Order: sequence, then structure tokens, then C-alpha cells
Amino acid sequence: MQSETLTAVSLATIAFVGGHFLLSWTPVRGALVARLGRNAFLGVYSVLVAAAFVWMNLAYVRSPVLELWEPTEAGWIATLVLMPFAAIFLVCGVATPNPTAVHGERVLDRPDPTRGIFRVTRHPILWSIALWAMVHVAATGDTASLIFFGGLAVLALAGMAHIDARKRATDPERFRRLAAATSVVPFRAIVEGRARFTLSEIGWGRIVGGLALYLILLYGHEWVIGIIVAPQW
Repeated sequence: MQSETLTAVSLATIAFVGGHFLLSWTPVRGALVARLGRNAFLGVYSVLVAAAFVWMNLAYVRSPVLELWEPTEAGWIATLVLMPFAAIFLVCGVATPNPTAVHGERVLDRPDPTRGIFRVTRHPILWSIALWAMVHVAATGDTASLIFFGGLAVLALAGMAHIDARKRATDPERFRRLAAATSVVPFRAIVEGRARFTLSEIGWGRIVGGLALYLILLYGHEWVIGIIVAPQW
């Protein structure tokens, strides 16, 4: 029974992660867009990955806890330190015009295609997912969590390279302008002097919104997941 449930979460994770890469692979994407039209393709794509994600979650919650390592205080501290950045990246990435998103061409056509959080990294939402997934791998330490969160971390990290490669191949001039003004690794372009760091441009409201999301996740974790992660003063 344990092997069956772990097989289910493994297959679901492969379907979710692999489905993203397969459907966004240029030959497959191009053929489907030509056959279905862009909007219909995006609709089918969304339904399929959403279904795979639901399957992945259901398989994960039904999986047994087979411990690989014992969670440590260091992992808990890393979670508390990194999750605020994950929450801020998510809120700022969603609330700022995204040059790497679907229909991001309109942003890329601006004289300055990177604004706010996209000066820090051109993939803030994927970094949010990657940080969230990696700290949860460290903090849980069981087989199913390694498969589930590890799969999401792989999707986020490899997804950055995949998006860049696709845009470099399909829209080289726009991508060149974008890559010159930002970086994949957070803060690298700022350190190298290719971008400037301005908190006001990122938006204090977005930053506060990110911190508010972090506090909701921190103190709501016990009620939703059943595990206390907030410091007990």
C-alpha cells in the first residue's frame, strides 16, 4: 500500500512537471497552436496542468510519512528566513507587469521592459515557488515530500532556463534587451551595475502585501496543515 501511494505521487508529479515542459516545448506548442489557435491552446494547457496539480496534491496528502532525515532547527530557521522573500517575490511578481509571461510582448516593447521586482530577477514568481519548495523539502524530510516539493523546485528552477531558451530562440532581439537589464539570479544584475535597486519602484504596498502573505502563511499553517511553524513566544 505504501509503495502504491508513493507511486501515485511520483506519477502525478511527473505528469505535472513533465506536462509543463512538454506542452511548452516549441515544436509541440507550435503544432498545437497552429491546430487549435493560441487562446484555445492556452485553455487546454491550463486545464491539463490544473488537473495534474490536483492529482499531485491528492496523491501527496494520501501518501505515508516515510522519514528520510529528521527535521532540524536549522531547517526551521531557514524556512523563517527565506519564506518572507518567497512571499514578497510572489506578490510583487504577480502585481507588476511581467515581461516573461504569456502576452508579455507588450511589456517587452516598452523602452524599459524591467520595472520594480523584475530588476531584481526576471523570474520572481518562479523564484518564489523554488524557495517555498526547497525550504519545505528541508523542513519535512520524508519521501513523499521530497517527491512533491522536489518536483516543484525542479519545475521552477528548470522553468527559468526553459523560458529564457524559448524567448531567446523565438524573439532574440527583445530577449537581448531584457537580459541586458536584469538577471535570473536575484540581485546579480544590480551587483553588476546593469540594473538599479529602488524600493519605491518595487512598491511599498507590494512589499507590505508580501509580508502580510508571509504572516498569514506562518500563523495559518497550523489551522490549514495541522503543523505549527510559527515561533512560540
